[in-house]
Amino acid sequence: MEDIQEILEDFLIEAFELIEQIDQDLVELEAKPDDLDLLNSIFRVAHTVKGSSSFLNFDVLTKLT
Repeated sequence: MEDIQEILEDFLIEAFELIEQIDQDLVELEAKPDDLDLLNSIFRVAHTVKGSSSFLNFDVLTKLT
């Protein structure tokens, strides 16, 4: 049971960091709407959150992204 707790804690830490990154990137994208590298970065981060959510069967998060 401790393994699951550790996995969940790691997921939450990573998810919060990734969401913070998306937030910063979206603000930057407003200033640089033609920056395709930045847009791709946002999609990669969202895909990472989706993959981790799917692994943990967090269907609501998986469907949101």
